[in-house]
Amino acid sequence: AELVAKQRGYSYEDQELVSEQEKRILAAVIPAYRDAANRGSVELSTTPFYHPILPLLCDSNNGRVSSPGLPLPRRRFLQNNDAREQMRRAIALHQQTFNEKPAGMWPSEGSVSNEVLTLARELGLKWIASDEGVLGRSTQSYFERDSGGRLSPDSAQRLYRLHQNGDGNAALSIVFRDHNLSDLIGFVYSGMPAKDAAAHFVRSIKSNAEPVLAGGRDAFVHIILDGENAWEHFPSSGREFLRRLYEALQKDSQIEPLTISEVIANSGQPATLSSLVPGSWINANFNVWIGAPEDNLSWDYLAEARDFYDRHAGAVDANKSKPAYEELLIAEGSDWNWWYGPEHHSANDRDFDELYRSHLANVYRLLGANPPDYLEQPISAELLGKLRTVPQSAYIRPRIDTPNIGYFDWLGAATFSADRRTSAMHGKTFLLERAYAGISERDFYFRVDFARELAGEHTIELRIEVLPASVQATRKAFIAQFCLSGRALSRTVLLQPGQGDGNGRGSSADTLQASFERWLRAQIPLSALKADQGDTLLLRFTVFREELPLDSLPAQGWMELPIIAEEQMLETGDQVW
Repeated sequence: AELVAKQRGYSYEDQELVSEQEKRILAAVIPAYRDAANRGSVELSTTPFYHPILPLLCDSNNGRVSSPGLPLPRRRFLQNNDAREQMRRAIALHQQTFNEKPAGMWPSEGSVSNEVLTLARELGLKWIASDEGVLGRSTQSYFERDSGGRLSPDSAQRLYRLHQNGDGNAALSIVFRDHNLSDLIGFVYSGMPAKDAAAHFVRSIKSNAEPVLAGGRDAFVHIILDGENAWEHFPSSGREFLRRLYEALQKDSQIEPLTISEVIANSGQPATLSSLVPGSWINANFNVWIGAPEDNLSWDYLAEARDFYDRHAGAVDANKSKPAYEELLIAEGSDWNWWYGPEHHSANDRDFDELYRSHLANVYRLLGANPPDYLEQPISAELLGKLRTVPQSAYIRPRIDTPNIGYFDWLGAATFSADRRTSAMHGKTFLLERAYAGISERDFYFRVDFARELAGEHTIELRIEVLPASVQATRKAFIAQFCLSGRALSRTVLLQPGQGDGNGRGSSADTLQASFERWLRAQIPLSALKADQGDTLLLRFTVFREELPLDSLPAQGWMELPIIAEEQMLETGDQVW
């Protein structure tokens, strides 16, 4: 508190104090988890040591089992023992850290196969977890939901129960997460008020479970999501949402939070599952990690290095062969291929590419050989940067009331392109592809292009904040709402500052002109936004369905549209932001 009040002029001693506090807090994390587990408040699971996709380590051809026709690497990777070692190390470290062996495992990215189930049983695990998509493919019975995300009665009966592979003491319990409910936390609730999100989640659990309860059986609803990724998108790291959610769960007599081991103890007779179709939580396949040219090339390089190790490790002493094997285990991690292929991208693509090839090159060096020349060349065919945001270069005056868009209508507008490859997260719904925005002397115009056709009813909300040129002036916030039903625009409204409570009060349609065909287009007088020369419009588009936010452009922050004279735009039009 003293340092916060100080505000500036921090000394070296102040910095040392903060550093020591950080170390103290970090040192308390693992003991806090251990204490919580000892109290029975949580159950701690483990994950394979270097986070590999276990089914692909066992057999890279598993990629084609879950995606028939998928292009495979030239070299088939068959390293069941490496998969075992990745699992064994994770279990050993868990036992060393928490003084007891874990009962269960969330395999990397929920990736499972029959080989993985066998290894889990051999290593003494009691349970393993994956995604409902894997269960659906394995039983050839998929899970149907209505437009509000509610499971059909038959689907709820099949999903909300424990499954078991094997018999007797060797039986392995399997739980499958509710994909929709888990992803509400992972991708949707961060855009809602915490109280509303928690209430919606509890209602959704009870609504989905109702058919199972009506049949006289407990419904086991498994919520599984990344332990870290979701919270960085919530205000205050999701603290208020979690507190409100736990409070609601405690007060609801129909809901009992359980650990997975408690589920096993209370589930009665589980459903037998004799075989699994290999898959992960992402589309019940492995296409993120194998199949694309870059992915397959990385697997070929890994297979070559693994074969080289087998041929030469016996000729060197253990202080060389052991670290060489460690380099292979590191290279088997899934995160390298997360960034190869078309699905994901970051500003550190070049670093990931170089690191991966360095680990493989180290295998050869440690075994007394020169690395192959191809490891000097990037695997990524193209190291892409973020898509561009282009500022407005001239005033625009597009027609809003015509069904077609003329070539010159949006020429000179600012363009904001969605970047679908910049995130480490996977599973978010992408609906907004590109936005155009611009001004004339009197009006503000925008156009939204969609990534795909919108089915059902949606609300497109444009939040406009007017950032005044004068620091003394008040920042003003407006919300333009556009209700879409299929291909029709059913309602438009411009909510003035203070009216953003969804009560429908706002300016008349005369103020806000809009049309919707394949694109959403609108015109708003700058005077209606109380915007003047020198001000800046801050823009953010969000798509809602049944009051849940599905996608935003930009995903974070604002699009900036300065209100300046046209000649000033021409002076800066060649710049790319």
